[in-house]
Amino acid sequence: MSDAGPARLPAAARRAGIIEAAGVEFAATGLAGTRLEAIAGRAGISHPRIVQMFGSKQKLFLEVVHAAYDRIEAAFAAAEPTLAALGVAYVRLLQSDPTVGLVVLQGYAAAADEPVREAVRRRHLDLMASIARLTGADALRVLTFFATGLVQTVSTALELPDRRAGTGWSAWVLDLADPAREA
Repeated sequence: MSDAGPARLPAAARRAGIIEAAGVEFAATGLAGTRLEAIAGRAGISHPRIVQMFGSKQKLFLEVVHAAYDRIEAAFAAAEPTLAALGVAYVRLLQSDPTVGLVVLQGYAAAADEPVREAVRRRHLDLMASIARLTGADALRVLTFFATGLVQTVSTALELPDRRAGTGWSAWVLDLADPAREA
């Protein structure tokens, strides 16, 4: 048995752990309501260490927002390239990790902050372009996809019962908007 204490995590693993802990906190209380001390406590590190690593609460929030969008992009990249399949992949992601949807919603809620608005706008537009590229959907179909995604995000965040969660409605709308139907 060693007296050296717990093993030090590699920097990348420590950073990922902080971003995960911050995701939980920001999902619950947003940019304005989250305290770095709460994130530090959840991550098991000191508050000054978070500041040293990320610079500010806003910068950490942006890292968390980017991580949520990265998870959405990865779910879409792994799905069949149809709007309906991307919709199913998104719902599964929301159900397996509700913090993803909550962080996206918190990003929208913090859009009065200029750097947050710019980052969320960029990721939102990039995600729209990705959906169009993956599925061949035109702008109206992509907007329809986002509208149904917002319904799913809110339904999941509110933990609505399945029959009220919009899943059936969303599948129907996405089926109507799927460019493969016209082929």
